[in-house]
Amino acid sequence: MSRGRKKQNRMAKFSITCMVCLLIILMSTQIVKLYHKNQELAVREASYEEQKREEEARQQELEEQEKSMESQEYIEKEAHRYGLFYDDEIIYREKE
Repeated sequence: MSRGRKKQNRMAKFSITCMVCLLIILMSTQIVKLYHKNQELAVREASYEEQKREEEARQQELEEQEKSMESQEYIEKEAHRYGLFYDDEIIYREKE
């Protein structure tokens, strides 16, 4: 009977060892996958940060343009483009 128990103990130890090895392998592959995904997300985050900075700079430019559009000088310049002038304004044109 002791031989049967020894054989059972060996088989139990072997099966437990195999299960532990299998779990270690599975966990290792999951860790590697998560590491690669983390790297990919870090790259994506960096590109989003760059886009955010670009958009903030563009927003700043648009705000400055909006402020300049409210000025009298800009309004006069645009009116001149469409042929609108003050009544007392003298216009000089070059001959073509």
